[in-house]
Amino acid sequence: MLCTQYVYGAVLSQFTATAEVDERRQIAFLLSDAVRLLRRDFAERAQGLGLTPALHRLLFYVQRSPGCPQVELADWLDIKPVTVGRMIDRLETQRLVRRESDPDDRRVSRIYLEEAAEPLMAQLKAHAALSRERAFCGFAPAERQALLGALERVRDNLSTDAARHARSKGSPHGR
Repeated sequence: MLCTQYVYGAVLSQFTATAEVDERRQIAFLLSDAVRLLRRDFAERAQGLGLTPALHRLLFYVQRSPGCPQVELADWLDIKPVTVGRMIDRLETQRLVRRESDPDDRRVSRIYLEEAAEPLMAQLKAHAALSRERAFCGFAPAERQALLGALERVRDNLSTDAARHARSKGSPHGR
């Protein structure tokens, strides 16, 4: 069953009725506020490490996907490839990452963490764990799992090829 097609009319009419009353509880506002506050908490903890929050995120993505092409990193960070290229230049200068040409396509640069980045990554992970614990303060383990599961479903719903295609065509029916 197509979720959006099934509920789209009801969602649209409910939105117009409730938007004025409870705008602060709309998913985009809640997620945006939560992410902003989580990033702020993390940035304050990692402040003395000498890197910007954007560089921290880039390092986490590289660690999660070693050998990832530079273009994919730009997509994940939602920035232009030239911007991610400058960020990688900065991290290369500090010997935290390295570029390697793809053996099948020399135009593609694959990005890897250098061994020198390991102590920094350990610190970043420790700060991230403290920020995560603060965010989940008062949550029962089952509530944490339920929230994470729900957020994964939202992400998956919004990132499917069908949803992207529908958005590019201007259709309100993402799936």
